[in-house]
Amino acid sequence: MLLLLELDLLWMTLLVTGVILRRRGEPVRTGWQRIARALPPAPITRAIGHEVAALRALAWVVRRRPPTIPSGALPVPAKNGTAVLPAAFIVASGVEIAVLHLVLPYPALATALTALSVYGVVLLLGFVAVRWQHPHYLTETDLVIRNGRHVVATVPRKDIASARVQHDGTTTSPTVEGTTARIATLAGCNIALILSAPVSLRLSASPRSTVHRVTQLRFAADDTTTVIEGLRRDHDC
Repeated sequence: MLLLLELDLLWMTLLVTGVILRRRGEPVRTGWQRIARALPPAPITRAIGHEVAALRALAWVVRRRPPTIPSGALPVPAKNGTAVLPAAFIVASGVEIAVLHLVLPYPALATALTALSVYGVVLLLGFVAVRWQHPHYLTETDLVIRNGRHVVATVPRKDIASARVQHDGTTTSPTVEGTTARIATLAGCNIALILSAPVSLRLSASPRSTVHRVTQLRFAADDTTTVIEGLRRDHDC
């Protein structure tokens, strides 16, 4: 819902800015070029990079390409619950599009705003696809926890003291509380690890994000049985 609000604010900002430029007698294209030159380049570049990555990941998912993981690794997808927000957004966008065509007296403007709403849906699906295309994965030596393309933590398998199924719905987004990290989806977490040695992690790829040291890690996985059996096998050898 927050993303829905942000996208609505985006198209309203674009519309209002265009109207202001018109009233000032400045060509819209020239005005936007002047605004673009005044914006800091680094955040804009990162935003465009995230957008392109989302569209590329959506294309890969549609083409059913295998997940992006190292050769020989076992993917640990966490897709459960990720379709709830896109479904709600699609319904809300459909209602919004219908209202726009009924309320706005200018068909061209209604069509433009409809195109923005449709693109917003595509972009949201792309951000979900990034998570699908870049799941957690298990190698012979490590469990790698990811949040989309960002590697949150690399956990040596030898440092995993115990692994069990534990449904934890206290949060629906990645958080750290004390020495416990929850890399949750909208469905929460369902695997809990206790570590014999602290592991460092970052919840986001921002260079200013905090580095946490945790001894408990909880995350979501669609196939808990395969993950638990694979981790417990380390202690059976």
